[in-house]
Amino acid sequence: MTIRRYIFIGIPVACIIAVIVSIILYQPGRQTKNRKEITSPTKSALELKQLDNTGGKDSVTQTVGGLTMPSYDESGKEVVVMRGENTILMSDNTYKIISPEIEVMDYSNSENGTQSVLIKSESGEMDSTTNEGYLSDNVVIHFDPETQLNTEYLRYSPEKKFVYTDDPVTINGKGIKIIGLGCEIDLVNKKMWIKKDAEMEMDGVKNDLFFLSGENNQSVEENSTPLNETETTKEGIPEKTFIRSSGQLLFDRQSDAKIMTFNDNVEARKGSSTVFSDKLTIFLDPQTKQTKQAIASGNVLASQGTKIAKGSFLTWDVNTQCAILEDSQNAEFVKEDLNINAQKMILYKDTGKIDIPSPGSLKTKTNEKSGRKKAFGKSNTADNNINVKWEGKMNFLDDTREAFFEKGIEVKKDDSLLYCDKLNVTFNENDYNLQSMKAAQKIHIVDKKGSLYSEAVGDQVTWNAKNMVTVLTGKPFAMLREGNKRQILAPKILFYENSNNVLCEGSGTLYERRSDNKDAQDTDMKAIWSKKMQYNNTLKKISFYEGVQVTRSEQKLYGDQIDAYMNENQEINKIISIGNVYFYSKALNGSEGFGSLLTWDLIKNLALLTGNPKAELRKEGSRTFSQKVYFDIAQKRVSWEGRPHWQLISKETTDTN
Repeated sequence: MTIRRYIFIGIPVACIIAVIVSIILYQPGRQTKNRKEITSPTKSALELKQLDNTGGKDSVTQTVGGLTMPSYDESGKEVVVMRGENTILMSDNTYKIISPEIEVMDYSNSENGTQSVLIKSESGEMDSTTNEGYLSDNVVIHFDPETQLNTEYLRYSPEKKFVYTDDPVTINGKGIKIIGLGCEIDLVNKKMWIKKDAEMEMDGVKNDLFFLSGENNQSVEENSTPLNETETTKEGIPEKTFIRSSGQLLFDRQSDAKIMTFNDNVEARKGSSTVFSDKLTIFLDPQTKQTKQAIASGNVLASQGTKIAKGSFLTWDVNTQCAILEDSQNAEFVKEDLNINAQKMILYKDTGKIDIPSPGSLKTKTNEKSGRKKAFGKSNTADNNINVKWEGKMNFLDDTREAFFEKGIEVKKDDSLLYCDKLNVTFNENDYNLQSMKAAQKIHIVDKKGSLYSEAVGDQVTWNAKNMVTVLTGKPFAMLREGNKRQILAPKILFYENSNNVLCEGSGTLYERRSDNKDAQDTDMKAIWSKKMQYNNTLKKISFYEGVQVTRSEQKLYGDQIDAYMNENQEINKIISIGNVYFYSKALNGSEGFGSLLTWDLIKNLALLTGNPKAELRKEGSRTFSQKVYFDIAQKRVSWEGRPHWQLISKETTDTN
């Protein structure tokens, strides 16, 4: 940060206050015991006639050449000196002054010696009765050797304690130019303002009021960088700052700051950065003359390239290099495809960090192509927007491309919602499209379209845009649920979005209740597996692997792999068991079947068992081997096809088996 940033703003403010003090100390026409007059010889009659510009109504009564009129404070110090090349007293008690000059001394900063402000013009006039007067024709206020105010007319009203003009004014200083229409100085409150249409032009200065970091320029400079070493464009031309307003530009001085306030239709611009507002207030340190703070208020709109900020207040602090964007409804920050809304945002210029201590929302996109399935969703639409809402707080780190959310979080993508209390989001390196998510605490996923499940619950969920997989985990298990119809429990559940498939890893359980039958005991189904469960969306197929057990009513089915198929209502209506098949039915007098393949139609409640080479049926103390065995549970009948072979089952045989 430069030591002298905005020093040019502090110079005119300090000098203007000095002028106010001088006007208070000196009131033309006041007679004091310290007043002195030095006169020169009386002008010739020809010169007096040339000076008499009264049109025949008034006449010169007295002239004084080489006027010097000092004024002193209570300690005897000379504080104001009024000079004039010629002073003429007219018969109407009006003083006309040729080439008036007022010098005001300031002893407040004794370490740097006595400072002075010099006011000059080509002519002036003062009423000796009311003490009202004016300076006209090329009025110049010299604040210091490099700073001055120019106007054509300056009037003094002792009754209102105002110095004012309605003419255009111009302030020129080192690296600064201010123009406007009209100027007033409040002698009581020691304030000065340009009445309207103020415009200020400044040379490029680091760490100015713009909270948005430069697109290509380094944002932090050493404190030793001098003012004239300014930011430059690619062409090497110094980048300037412009501020304009249609209302007043107010200069104020307080004990802890010097203040400049622009009013009405304010526009501040530097390079690609622009800030619009109803009001802009700039605070300067009275000692260092550096900018301390800037506040834009009322319909604030700040922009820089693809970055846009909207709100009611934008407060820029130089020391912390941060801006606070606020709005009683919702402030808005937009950066490429990233859109953030909240009542309060703290934006750090140097690091790109954003802290949001209030509830808000974030909107971004993923890199998914049109037609891909979405995270947590099942739609084929091209909408790849992701919306995040939170009730706690949010922190965004631009250097790591991460955002952290806390408490009451809702993530919406396509037709699915994710609820949690902690969320970490990572964005792509080249843009702000979503790359990955990791959520924890009170995980609840709601799939509005619904297929295998309508909601999911777990302890942690992760999602990656590259492999398009959502992973839900839980201890001891995560849960998928479709209302009261289906429930799945597993320690790890993966959602493959490209194919809209689901994989449950580890041992788990599926429970399903048919909605079209009031007698749940006859229709409910439960499946248990040891290794994994996989759902194929295309085939509407659920596969269970290793140590699989399926129970329905009084029937039990075991197998190395069991495949369940669903109808249009997403209900399981068919089951196929493969490898080491065992089937038991209590309703069929305890019939048991052993084989390599079993097909079970749940609608007809009919199961077909085959074996390699033959299936085995055990019933009522005997067993038979046949090519096909039918278990007709609905008709409570067992039958078989092929050449059967019967064998009585002895106690020894049973124990051996």
